Amino acid sequence: MLGRRERTEKGGRWLAAAILLTLVLAALATPERRARQRVFAEARVLAPQVIVLDPGHGGIDTGAAGPAGVVEKDITLPVCVYLKEYFQQSGARVLLVRTDDRELSEDLVEDLRARVRLAKDAGATVFLSIHGNSFPSAYEYGAQTFYYPNHPASPRLARCIQDELLRLPSPLGENYRDVQEGDFHVLRNAPCPAALVEIGFLSNPREEALLADPTYQKKLAWHIFAGTVAFLRGGGRE
Repeated sequence: MLGRRERTEKGGRWLAAAILLTLVLAALATPERRARQRVFAEARVLAPQVIVLDPGHGGIDTGAAGPAGVVEKDITLPVCVYLKEYFQQSGARVLLVRTDDRELSEDLVEDLRARVRLAKDAGATVFLSIHGNSFPSAYEYGAQTFYYPNHPASPRLARCIQDELLRLPSPLGENYRDVQEGDFHVLRNAPCPAALVEIGFLSNPREEALLADPTYQKKLAWHIFAGTVAFLRGGGRE
């Protein structure tokens, strides 16, 4: 049986060990984890926001297709679902333009109008349209964010998102793409700051495989989310 002194000494050693373990774990926290904690701490600005997420294409409109058969409509939806989770965790109200594999109209123009109409009816404060890119060359890669200057804050939103996407590590190499003005219907007619994110090139076989990977989809969603938080906190540049 341990005496009182021995029990006290043993308890002290356990306490010291616990404190040491806590300090070690804190020191071992990855920069990525610390960055995520910071973003979630800053995301309180999302509480009054209405975020409308537009997963590009759907239904009979498959969008672009990669050489292995991955189609655009099948990658834009899961990225938006992950995005919705991040935004909702931070207190925002979130609306998905589509929640399954369907078009809003068989007529392409009316489909696009319906997406914008949903954003207007919801009172959107931010509109994000997610797409996949394609190019005749199989060597192009990298996410890129587009805006239309109908709203003065849209260029800054696009810049904040692209700055975050440039931080996303990729086995394909460094992403060198910059924001770009894009005359897309959903951007041109959006009722609020809006950005269209081409999350990568389906025409590149290696990037096609990445875009179909749920782990990579979640990373893309995180960086788009973090960029939106930065925008709402007043960050970014024109």
